[in-house]
Order: sequence, then structure tokens, then C-alpha cells
Amino acid sequence: MDLFGSGLPNGAIRAPAWPELPAEARAALTSLMTQLILDHAAMTATPPAKGVDHDL
Repeated sequence: MDLFGSGLPNGAIRAPAWPELPAEARAALTSLMTQLILDHAAMTATPPAKGVDHDL
């Protein structure tokens, strides 16, 4: 499935494989992805506040 409309096979976009990235880039990406996942988990794990539903 081509989600971005490039029409190229997966290997044709010439994106570097993970091991080919510099160590600094891998560390930065790992840190950013970790923070993104933790932020998302914190938002979705928070129970709704009391009184939010307006049932009488």
C-alpha cells in the first residue's frame, strides 16, 4: 500500500537503513519517539475528570 503516493517500491526511495544513520541521529530519534509515546500514553491513561459528563 502506498500511503504517500510516490509510486516507488519501498527500496526505491533511498532512505537510509537504521544502522546506516549516524549514532547521534539514532539517539535523537530514539529520544524523540520515546517522548512521543510517553506523552501519548499519559494523555490516554488519564481518567476523565469527575463532573465532565453532564448526566443529571
